[in-house]
Amino acid sequence: MYDKTRFPMLKPELLLSKEPLPPMPAGPVRFALDDWPVPQRPTVLRECLARLGFSYQVDPLPDIPFNVDVTLNMLPGMLVGVGAIHGSRNRRSRKDVDDNALDAILIINLEGPHLVEQRNQELVLGDGEAVFVSASDPSSFTHQPPGSVLALRFPKARLEPLLRDPEGCYMRRIPRDSQILKFLMNYVGLAWDERTSACPDMQHLMVNHIYDLMSVMMGATREAGETAQSGGLRAGRLHLIKQDIAENLDRADLTVTALAERHRCTPRCVQRLFEAEGTTFTEYVLEQRLQRAHRRLVDPRRAGEKISTVAYDCGFGDVSYFNRVFRRHYRAAPSDVRAQAAWEVPGPA
Repeated sequence: MYDKTRFPMLKPELLLSKEPLPPMPAGPVRFALDDWPVPQRPTVLRECLARLGFSYQVDPLPDIPFNVDVTLNMLPGMLVGVGAIHGSRNRRSRKDVDDNALDAILIINLEGPHLVEQRNQELVLGDGEAVFVSASDPSSFTHQPPGSVLALRFPKARLEPLLRDPEGCYMRRIPRDSQILKFLMNYVGLAWDERTSACPDMQHLMVNHIYDLMSVMMGATREAGETAQSGGLRAGRLHLIKQDIAENLDRADLTVTALAERHRCTPRCVQRLFEAEGTTFTEYVLEQRLQRAHRRLVDPRRAGEKISTVAYDCGFGDVSYFNRVFRRHYRAAPSDVRAQAAWEVPGPA
């Protein structure tokens, strides 16, 4: 989903300090306990979670190494976390539950058996399965290594009005083959993009679309379902299709018909998604291929590649056509762009 090593660390020492907790930094932060002695880690985790507003009892498990490595991302009205907490059973008893904790949590189990206990029910989530839990009810979570999880915590008051049966959504297994769940998982991946972190308007829009997708997944009201069709569902499907295009950009058979078949919709549906963005499928694919070709031409590590090789590797079946559209788009021939890039590379000092 992302490279966690590029995010700043949220040091446990900061959370354990008696000083007032500073505002959460913009964008994702990583929290890990690798530098702490193993016997101290359960206590450190419990105290750090409490400073963040999450009261849990952390009970170490025998014969399972205790490990914590998660990335947190605070979006407008929603906390997104992904990573692993192994070697403990993490409980919220009735005395731990804050009466004002009127939040819900969507747990998406990425890997490894994940035992979730709440409302006198037990669910063992398999890889790719999900469940909604209530933050205002006692609960327990136990995740086996090498598991990892994606979790979204948000106010119940934001989602429940969109649902036909709000109470019925909790502790209900969501299967891994749910198409909406796949849309949601891929779409949430945008939260780790630097462009999203730097743009509050994009964050608000993305969170709105996430609520759309969650409501449809759990049974939206008629009005919420109609809104989702033009919001989160459209955005989620378009994001998946763009990912598909990026992965198959070098293929000459990348057609709107092939994409529609893979995504179980009609070619006209794919075309409408791009038209809503003010472009067409053909224009978008051409733009992506030209951008990829330009990146290769200015890459000094590829300076020895033939222009024809660059063209074919970027999905252009005809070199003459490639030269023509490249010149029209960048107002320079591919060979000129490469030559200019070579002049701009600084030599040895």
